[in-house]
Amino acid sequence: MATLSSHLLDSTNGTHASGVKVLIYQINSNEEKKLFYESKTDEGGRILKDMDLTPDDCKCEYEMVCDIASYFSKKNIVSEVTVKFKMEDPVKKYHLPLIISPNGYSIWWSE
Repeated sequence: MATLSSHLLDSTNGTHASGVKVLIYQINSNEEKKLFYESKTDEGGRILKDMDLTPDDCKCEYEMVCDIASYFSKKNIVSEVTVKFKMEDPVKKYHLPLIISPNGYSIWWSE
């Protein structure tokens, strides 16, 4: 079973970004997009989901969308963070950590 996780950190004050809405879309080879998973980050700014990926799921692309406009109460330049990725191994751990602010973000791939 694959594991998908993310950790959002608020760079404005160094805290965990809790309560951020996170949507994961699956995009097939015909570019058709469907909602695959929906959640909010927990008190520690994290999401964690075990996924039973089929061989067809492993051929798809995925898109993670984080609604940071709702998280930050001030005027935002960046309203959402969108990251495309693949999950080609049905038993691997996929971790997408993000550092967010109202004006930008940073992401890296972690295994």
